[in-house]
Amino acid sequence: NINLRDTKLALWQRKPGQAEDGMFQQHPSVAAWRSWYFSDADYDSTPERAAAALQRMIGSVVASSPTDPTSVAYWAYHSARNLFLALQGVASVTYTDARKALRGESGTTFSPVATGGRLVAESYECFRQDLDNIRKGVYKLPWDMTNPSHRQYNPLFVLGSSLRFLTEADKTLSRRRKSQAEPVWMESAMYPDYYMNTFHYQTDGWLSSASAAIYETSTETLFIGRQDAMQRNTLIPIHAWLSEGARDEAEVSLLEVACGTGRFHTFIKDNYPQMSTTALELSPYYLQAARQNVKYWAQLTGNTRNLSATRFVQAAAEAIPEPDNSYDVVLSVYLFHEMPRHAQEAAAAEMARVLKPGGLLVFTDSIQLGDRPVLDANIAKFEAFNEPHYPAYVNAHIGQMFVDNGLQPHLKSLSSATKTLSFRKPSP
Repeated sequence: NINLRDTKLALWQRKPGQAEDGMFQQHPSVAAWRSWYFSDADYDSTPERAAAALQRMIGSVVASSPTDPTSVAYWAYHSARNLFLALQGVASVTYTDARKALRGESGTTFSPVATGGRLVAESYECFRQDLDNIRKGVYKLPWDMTNPSHRQYNPLFVLGSSLRFLTEADKTLSRRRKSQAEPVWMESAMYPDYYMNTFHYQTDGWLSSASAAIYETSTETLFIGRQDAMQRNTLIPIHAWLSEGARDEAEVSLLEVACGTGRFHTFIKDNYPQMSTTALELSPYYLQAARQNVKYWAQLTGNTRNLSATRFVQAAAEAIPEPDNSYDVVLSVYLFHEMPRHAQEAAAAEMARVLKPGGLLVFTDSIQLGDRPVLDANIAKFEAFNEPHYPAYVNAHIGQMFVDNGLQPHLKSLSSATKTLSFRKPSP
């Protein structure tokens, strides 16, 4: 069909974020983040001026927030968490530089003040959006925030996590500076070639318990505490889909593809404890961590009764071992940017295949070109974290991949460095 071919050609000549404007309903967050701008001017001067500018920015965000107990508790928790993770990131750079000096190596792993200022500013804007969703009843307060007996409040647990992070950061930052990734420690025909890569320069890639144990601390430090808030955007279309159909969560089945350590899966379970869920992950080490995370959530929150079972499945996204039309909701978070094009297309086809007619598919991953034009010039630089497929990803029309598999575009939302696209599978 010539018209269809020409339409697709015109689509692929546009930036993904722009092409999606006419495909998806636009959540208010799309316009908000496109217009959000951070000026480096104050932060590229003296440290004192930078600190004052940052304090003004944080103050304006918090001051504009409601003052009810929920909001106050939210800001107290996330401000403290943001500060701790920012300081942990600074400590990792300082520790790495000290270790380099002891080894007689030159150079410094220095991060400009402006970059840190922008990340903090983005975090607070991200938190404001997250709190707004919570206040509207889209999803609950984070379960780890509301449970004072959580291990994150245990100084010994925090100290152990921080020490493991600093040790790993010294290795990863050194590899990044040299652009020398280490090979994965084992050889196996069980995994795709692209998977046998030490993404982010992390030790062992995805293939060790040690890697799984440090992953959450590493990524949340990288995003200085906003990763959870960004990922919770995934819950927006799920809430809308359930509400529109007045669906009973106990009758809904959900599949998370590439669940990693299962941290986001605990937010799903906390919001929908009676929903039948399946966590699928290729790495057995990360799948084990996911099982432990879900178990810890259930024990800590007391949700061991009337809790639907969670299945844990080891498999690749490109070959999901489930029947056609078997899940009401299928989602993935932060998967596609680490896949080559052929694997993305295979995963999109598989996710669409196992989705029931009338069901919801949710895709959450990094923003792409056109989502936030002010970042377009530098967005592909994330490749420097040993992300070889990222430059191609930011140009890929992921939405069209799912449309080509029979799905209908529904809602798009943004949260800082993350985008969420949702689709519906037509009923016969």
